[in-house]
Amino acid sequence: SHSYVGPDYSIQKNTGKISLEQIDALCVKSFPLCMRQLHRALRDSHHLRHGGRMQYGLFLKGIGLTLEQALEFWKKEFIRGKVDADKFDKGYAYSIRHNYGKEGKRTDYTPYSCMKIIMSNPPSQGDFHGCPFRHSDPELLKQKLQSNKIPPSGITQILELVKGMHYQLACQKYFELTHDVDDIGFSLNHPNQYFTESQKLLNGGRELKKEFNNSGNFQQKNNSQESINSSSTPTSSNAKADTELEGLEAYFTED
Repeated sequence: SHSYVGPDYSIQKNTGKISLEQIDALCVKSFPLCMRQLHRALRDSHHLRHGGRMQYGLFLKGIGLTLEQALEFWKKEFIRGKVDADKFDKGYAYSIRHNYGKEGKRTDYTPYSCMKIIMSNPPSQGDFHGCPFRHSDPELLKQKLQSNKIPPSGITQILELVKGMHYQLACQKYFELTHDVDDIGFSLNHPNQYFTESQKLLNGGRELKKEFNNSGNFQQKNNSQESINSSSTPTSSNAKADTELEGLEAYFTED
């Protein structure tokens, strides 16, 4: 009953519409907190461990980055750290191409849903993936919210939702507070949905209108089928996504 059944964002209707120069600005305006956290960690340390690369890489793929853009994005960042160009080409480029279905089983891997992020592969020390509302210490989460200019009253509301294990509702409240809206009018269940809805709102529905016209009814229908507001921790996940994860993790084992 907790399986994600909405759009999987594997079909990139906006492929190539995002430039690498836009990512920093888009991060501030339209990335959910989980992806904003990963982006900031990547910019600061010029590296992400395999869990972070998988979660963030597939998200970037879902918002429209082409394979060529993804290779350039990760290579430029990693060589600013401790990875030289040759090591990147040998150790990381294959896994990025694998992400895009160009290697191995040629599977078109899908961006992770909120349920997937909340339920599987919890972060350990040195990791930045996962759901900040689920996996962050409350005091650390409070600091993150403060750094993102969430007002004290909003932080209190979010922390109360987190205390009740309503992690996706906490993220919805974060969306409302960062976009200055009282009610987002949809059930948030995917980081790429967060991005798409944000861009739609900020651009007056113009930028991604076609995608919403094509999928909006389907998405709304499936939202009603998914128990995303349960106060209990999810216990099962999408079987297809799990199978894909097993195939992909083999190519992301190097830290």
